[in-house]
Amino acid sequence: MKLDFHVHIVRSSQPTGAILLYHGWGGTAVSYLAFAEQLADEGYDVFIPELVRHDQREPFDDPYDKEVTTTYFWTVVEQSITEATAIIEQSGWHVSDVMAIGVSMGGFIAHGIMARQPIKALVAINGGGAYLEAERQFRVRDGRPAIKQEDVPWKLDPISVMDERPRLLLHGDADDIIPLSIQQFYHGTAVQAGMAQTTVLDVFPGVNHTVTDAMIKQLIAWLKHVKLQGATDGLHTFSSQ
Repeated sequence: MKLDFHVHIVRSSQPTGAILLYHGWGGTAVSYLAFAEQLADEGYDVFIPELVRHDQREPFDDPYDKEVTTTYFWTVVEQSITEATAIIEQSGWHVSDVMAIGVSMGGFIAHGIMARQPIKALVAINGGGAYLEAERQFRVRDGRPAIKQEDVPWKLDPISVMDERPRLLLHGDADDIIPLSIQQFYHGTAVQAGMAQTTVLDVFPGVNHTVTDAMIKQLIAWLKHVKLQGATDGLHTFSSQ
């Protein structure tokens, strides 16, 4: 792939679609290769991008330093969403056959791609699709001033783009990094918009900010169900911004 950053690719022997797979803050693309193999076994070509300020792209010395996280989190999310366009274009797959799956920060990225691209579906594990609500909660937790609407660092909050494409939200109820309440807020908005059948929130009792075998099992079962639905041919309410 002719990109100025590396994308790890795990091919399926009989692919029926593609998955963009995103790791979390401070994580690495190579650590997701085993996960990608599981997804490839389900019939998907899996693309794992190396993310800006992570992997081999000038990574932070200490990504978990509070000032680093608060300063750069949304910058990494936004750039990763933007870069997804080129990855999809060069993947060999039609955008309507592509899903986005992300963990933690990767879940925020996956939501952002879903909001701006006519991809087929998304899975967010311990992530968040309500950007403004997430930032509000982060700032309250950290004791930082509230953010003004005109100062938001993202181009489009995914919660403003609701449609019938499948969304699976997996989250632990003991998550002290990305609180469950962020995804509950997103899911509640989806239900109010009439998307209760296609936006699914599964909560895992006692699970903190980690990915469990039960989450992966649920994800695989969901992928099998979505595969039966076939490729989408466009969106009911999608508008690119």
